[in-house]
Parts: sequence; C-alpha cells; structure tokens
Amino acid sequence: MAKKKTEVKIELVDMLQRLKTLREDKNIKEEHLAEELGIDAETYADKEKGDIQFSLKEWLVMSNIMNVRLFYFLTGNSQ
Repeated sequence: MAKKKTEVKIELVDMLQRLKTLREDKNIKEEHLAEELGIDAETYADKEKGDIQFSLKEWLVMSNIMNVRLFYFLTGNSQ
C-alpha cells in the first residue's frame, strides 16, 4: 500500500503574521530586531509587512532571539 503524501502549504503572509504576533507577545520592539539583524528600523518594518523578503539567515536569527524553532514560523506549530 502506497503512503499518502502529506501536503504542507506555506504562505509568506502567515509566516509574517506569526512573526509579528510572537514579537508583540514577547514585547520585542521592531527596533531591537532591526539592530540584531544589522538593518535599520524602516527596512525591518518593510520586511515585516512583506514589502521586502527576509533572508533565511534573518529568519534563523529571529527564531533564536525569540527562542522558537524556525519550524514555528513555517507552520505555526511549536513542536
């Protein structure tokens, strides 16, 4: 019997919403993340809105700062 593939649909808008919600829940300012990423606050705000894409390295840095696995941003699942 063939195994059924599990399809995971990842939407950037969902990832950005998880990022913003988690950042606000942890009381982390945009300016703090911008500084940690080595970018200015305006560029960070544009990235969080989806106007500019975050790099994979930036996602990894933010996941470390917020103490979550990168998987959380991708799926919303903290496991």
